[in-house]
Amino acid sequence: MTRLRLASATAVAYIAVVFGGTLIQFALSGSAFTLRFSFSQPFIWLAAVVAALIAWGLWRQYKWAWWLGMAAGGYQLFRVSAPMVERFSFSRPPAFGPLLVAGLLLVFLILLFPSKVRTACNR
Repeated sequence: MTRLRLASATAVAYIAVVFGGTLIQFALSGSAFTLRFSFSQPFIWLAAVVAALIAWGLWRQYKWAWWLGMAAGGYQLFRVSAPMVERFSFSRPPAFGPLLVAGLLLVFLILLFPSKVRTACNR
């Protein structure tokens, strides 16, 4: 049960990083266009809504939330890490933001992976 709560908190942290990254980028650039462009992307909103739904479902121990979390987390990890792997270079490491997101997603999946966690989702 503790792993479910930690996974739920990790999903909430993912939402904070996704929206927080946009707000930090806006604060650093001062461009309202950056803020408008980022928040007009439907994928950002879809990712945030799905992550919030997963966090709520895992907190309440719903089985569908475990399956959705594994599928969405795996998909997002692939989406974030594929460009990093494709363009990997020791002379120019990836930026901190994508590494943070990939790390959160990896921790999320590791927390959910054990069979005890899946059986704890009994609703």
